[in-house]
Amino acid sequence: MKSSVRYWVPLLLAAVMLLAGCSKKENAAPEEDSQPVDRSLVIGYAEEGVTVVEDPQEMAKAIQQAIQNAENSAIALEYKNEAFSHDGVNFDCYIANSLENKFDMFIQIFSDGTFQDELFLSQLLRPGQAFEKLTLNHELPEGTTRVYVALTQVETVNGEQAVHAQTFVTMDFSVSAQ
Repeated sequence: MKSSVRYWVPLLLAAVMLLAGCSKKENAAPEEDSQPVDRSLVIGYAEEGVTVVEDPQEMAKAIQQAIQNAENSAIALEYKNEAFSHDGVNFDCYIANSLENKFDMFIQIFSDGTFQDELFLSQLLRPGQAFEKLTLNHELPEGTTRVYVALTQVETVNGEQAVHAQTFVTMDFSVSAQ
């Protein structure tokens, strides 16, 4: 049985945060909590050039537009989080371009979070197509390696291919001796 994981843009949270921000007074100071905070890791509040949205209809329009934009650029994900190999190069896996997607997609897999060591680069998958086996560019060591998977949707704009949307997930690629 193929399990799937779907991630969608958490717009509801963003909308709630926007609505909560509307009720605050302009330039209001954030509430302090009793826990000490490392201020070098805190993003400050904009003070100049900002105002409070006062028109509820305009806010509703902005939220609706944000939802529509997210629906147009959301990537439905469908994959198994683990892949398995006996030789470190050929892996049994499941990574799909979900039928829910509207655009073709290609997949890149990297062994590092800096995206320097490319393990795999696919050609385009149509919605509904999946990889069940992959051959990597080089061998992974025995054990489990956390890999970084870039899923990139492509659309045709003025006769040329262009990136429509992109998202990243991690997977565990496990190598065990036979």
